[in-house]
Amino acid sequence: MLNSARRSAICVLIGLGMAVTAVPAARADDGVPAPCADLVLCGETHSPGSTPTGGGTPSGGSGGGAGDVCTWKGKQVPCWRDDLGWFSEGCYYSEVTPQPVPEEAVWDGHTSKDGSIYQKACDLTGDLVNFQSAGQVFLAKAPGNPPPKTPAQVAYEALMRIEVAEPVLHAAPAKDAVVGSPVWLWMDRNPATVGPLSKTMPGVGFEVTTTITLAEVVWSVDGPGGDGKVQEFPCTDAGNPFAAGGTPTCSHVFTESSARMKDKAYTLKAALKWHVSARSSDNTAIDMAAYDWWPTYTKTVLSVPVNEVQVLN
Repeated sequence: MLNSARRSAICVLIGLGMAVTAVPAARADDGVPAPCADLVLCGETHSPGSTPTGGGTPSGGSGGGAGDVCTWKGKQVPCWRDDLGWFSEGCYYSEVTPQPVPEEAVWDGHTSKDGSIYQKACDLTGDLVNFQSAGQVFLAKAPGNPPPKTPAQVAYEALMRIEVAEPVLHAAPAKDAVVGSPVWLWMDRNPATVGPLSKTMPGVGFEVTTTITLAEVVWSVDGPGGDGKVQEFPCTDAGNPFAAGGTPTCSHVFTESSARMKDKAYTLKAALKWHVSARSSDNTAIDMAAYDWWPTYTKTVLSVPVNEVQVLN
């Protein structure tokens, strides 16, 4: 999937303090969760691994899908709500997207091979109107019978499955850079790293192909003096390799030497930002504006020692 510590590019995981670029929420009518959905871990009395049975009796004809009405304790409720998911025994369930990382306690010893994590909202007042969050729960399979996924939902799932290879970073001069002189920066133009990259996923009666195209590379460098500050600067592409007499498409000018830095060198990292598009098998464009400028964070670091210019009188 999109890399960087298993989708750390997507969310700010509580307790990790990892800030990412904000991404607008998806439209509610698509039923697609925003990529930075809050992964709140709540206490849950549901026994691990058990699965609620189908809740209520659908009075429609499609087994609890969109537009059906379910009966629970003599009252009728929609079998499906866009904001809550599908109904089962007094609660609504929606699959958490993206799923919590394997280390999260909510998995309670299970893995994604065993089932999935669902957001649960239950009727706590008995009126089947005011449903309140009951946290997240592991279930071996989805309760009830959710309606088929929309093209937008399938497009999002395809996006989540696009894999971006770690870049190979370069700088020139790599060892004898000097203050005030541009340092060329680039990465190998491996198609698996710089794209475009696509993934096709099936829906019910259609397929969707989601494509990401590199839009910007944001380089970051630790501040002079080891003060913990980080400076960021964008480049419009992956950069071009150094060539004598050439002009860099991506470069950085250091204003201080690296003498006070750890190992006497600056540490640089790169984050890739992508334009996202998607089309269904009938060539209809799918609105992916909610995910445009999708970020991918890399683990690769580049060390660049920078020297003061020595002037002889």
